[in-house]
Amino acid sequence: MDVLFDDARVWSIDVRANWAGGTFDWPNALLPFLTGSTCVLVQDSATGVQIASLDVRFTEAPHRTSVVDDAGIALAVNKWGRMGIALEHMGADVQALIVQRAAEIVAFLDSLGLRPFVVGGTLLGACRSQSLLPHDDDADIAYLSNHTHPADVAIEAFQVGHALTQAGYAIKRHSAAHMQLLFQANEHTAHPVDYYIDVFTAFFTPDGHVNQPFHVRGIMREDQMLPFVPVRIGDTEFPGPSDTDRWLTINYDANWRTPIPGYQIKTPPATRERFDDWFGWFNLHREFWDEEFAAAVPIPTLTVGDADWAAGRDWLAQGDARSCTLIDLGCGTGELTRQLASQLPSRRVIGADFSDIALTRAALNSLPPDHAGTPEWAHVNLYRATTLGLAYDLGVTGPFDVVANHVFEQIGHRGREWGWRLLRMALRSGGTARLTFHEKPSASVRFEVPTGWHLTRTQVAEEAKSLGLCVTFEALGGARKVTGATITLNRSQQVLTPQGGI
Repeated sequence: MDVLFDDARVWSIDVRANWAGGTFDWPNALLPFLTGSTCVLVQDSATGVQIASLDVRFTEAPHRTSVVDDAGIALAVNKWGRMGIALEHMGADVQALIVQRAAEIVAFLDSLGLRPFVVGGTLLGACRSQSLLPHDDDADIAYLSNHTHPADVAIEAFQVGHALTQAGYAIKRHSAAHMQLLFQANEHTAHPVDYYIDVFTAFFTPDGHVNQPFHVRGIMREDQMLPFVPVRIGDTEFPGPSDTDRWLTINYDANWRTPIPGYQIKTPPATRERFDDWFGWFNLHREFWDEEFAAAVPIPTLTVGDADWAAGRDWLAQGDARSCTLIDLGCGTGELTRQLASQLPSRRVIGADFSDIALTRAALNSLPPDHAGTPEWAHVNLYRATTLGLAYDLGVTGPFDVVANHVFEQIGHRGREWGWRLLRMALRSGGTARLTFHEKPSASVRFEVPTGWHLTRTQVAEEAKSLGLCVTFEALGGARKVTGATITLNRSQQVLTPQGGI
């Protein structure tokens, strides 16, 4: 069913498992918009037939309920439970531009000697209605690799990414086998919104499975994939799997012909673990952080006045930073970075984060670049081994210090591994390393909200020890036991001098 506010769709619900009755809670992402009054209308997603309607007042505010972004473009809860702009709200001109871009990317991949084809919602829309799905939010393209070993598949995928970057495409990589190409609609279109196109790697494995990370894995013969058959989006022809029914059944389920806008992709845990181990997962909670940093009112953990955040920030700011360069790892919108830069105007202070929205806000709040004590900003992704190239990429040639305020408990073990190694690099360069973390979880801790996560001193000490590091702790107070940690090298670790000697 679709749920509409004053004729604008805001949410779709898959009610097949609860058709006999029951209630559905409003999605958390929609709650901030539930103010004022509206006409709530429920209709059948497939037919558009109205099921029920009711005038509703959420609050006493005099306005009509409005679910739009800052530019006034309508939003709806997407398949990931977040607010997003669906294709139906982007307008026909942007949809045509997405189709044009998708065809362009298919042609580019073909020019590289690859075998591109459409997948996901794009293939589904082509097979159902020869159009983009109105409830979708992107276009989906894959290429079929000739390789069958994950390592070879990953190497090829990075080469493809480099080729796309050199061709001028802006890329956000989610794993070795999944990237997004980011675009901004032409300013002359009716709705100048940002959009993206996914590019996936597909490949067969010797066990008879076809794989397309992050989700697709199932038994499929090569003659069910090749030769590709033409499918259409409007007047544009795209290549599709030879047996589209088999592919879409693996991708979705046997009911793929029935429109279910509220359908949520549920990847089997074994498939998710396999793909994560093969190709990594570079995007954990990035959408969460982007949304929080983009919000008009930041979450308490991120505000300057929050006691826990401020305690960690002040403790780190009082540290014995002695190098010419200091990196604030996981800087967010840069409160700590700016404080450190003002305290150390003669030193180079760099704020690094993997949320581009956070870095944009941090830069907007900074002093002019030629002002003494102005920090720099850099992108880093702690879920990637490229973290180890951060200092090199920034042109750091001597010792450097690293601080991290409430980062290590909020990134999970896959991110901490590279974070620890970066701290060790700083120490071996002759610099210092300090971090803070919560020892107690929040009262309502859950996976979807990393700000509620925690670490124990034992965990921190053991992870540090595994890399030849030592930790001393200092209690900083707070209901969730904010703790400061000073990291040092143990005696077996060698320290590099600025000149490169031991």
